[in-house]
Amino acid sequence: MKIKFLTIILLSSLLGFSQEKEFKNLEDLRQQQIENISNSDLWDMGRLEGDVISQNNNFPITFGAYPVPNYDELGPYKGGGLIGNAQARSLDDYKLMVKDKEVVFNSFFIGDSPFYEEKNKNRVFFTIITVADSLDSNNFVPSKSLFLSRNHPDYGGEGSITTKTSTIDFVTFTTPDKGSFAIVNMRLFHLEYGAIILIEPQKDGSLRSLQIEGKIVNNEEIYDFLKDTILKREDVVQFFTDDTE
Repeated sequence: MKIKFLTIILLSSLLGFSQEKEFKNLEDLRQQQIENISNSDLWDMGRLEGDVISQNNNFPITFGAYPVPNYDELGPYKGGGLIGNAQARSLDDYKLMVKDKEVVFNSFFIGDSPFYEEKNKNRVFFTIITVADSLDSNNFVPSKSLFLSRNHPDYGGEGSITTKTSTIDFVTFTTPDKGSFAIVNMRLFHLEYGAIILIEPQKDGSLRSLQIEGKIVNNEEIYDFLKDTILKREDVVQFFTDDTE
C-alpha cells in the first residue's frame, strides 16, 4: 500500500548539479563540514531567507534559522522526509489497530545517501507509535512533525503527539559516523538497538516505552510493515493492551 499523500519529501533544488565528493574517512568529512559551516562564502543565502520566514516555535525544540553551506559543497543531498497517519486515521485504510486500541505513528526517512553504508532509498531510521485516544474537531489526532536536513550529512526531525494524559514529544537524528538516536520525553534511545519506539501513556500520568527491532524498510513499505507485522507481534499487543494504573 502506498500512502503518498501522507508523505513529506524534501529534495535539494541543486540535486541535478551535485558533484561527488570523496573523503578518505568520516573524520575528514567532519572536518570539512565544520570548515564549510564557518565559511560565509559558501552559505546558501536563499535557503536562509526561507528559513527566517518559516521559523516555527511550536515544536519541542524551536527551529532556528542558521546560515548553512550549499549542500553540494560537501556532497550530494539525496532527500528525506517523514510519513505518518495521524492526519488520516479517520479513513479506514489508514487506521491502525492493536485489538480494540487505535494507535498512530510517525516515521522519518533519508534518501539513498552516499554517506551511509545502507544504500536503501528512503530508508526509515526512526518510527514512533503511540495511542490515538484524543481527537480534534477534524477527527484527527493532534500532532505535528518536522523533518530537517540543515545539518547535512546528518538528518533528523522532531514532533509531538497529544494523548488524553500526555504530550509525546520526540526528537530524532541519524549520522553516518555516530549512529542514530531519539529522545522521547527526555528518554534517550540508541536506535541501532531498535528503530521502532512504542510509547504507552498510563492513567497515572507516567509513560511506558518499548524499543523493538524490525527489518529495514523504506517510506512506501513502513505502513504495511507496521500493520501486518509489528502490530501483530505478541509483545507489542501485550504492551498496548495491558492497562497499568
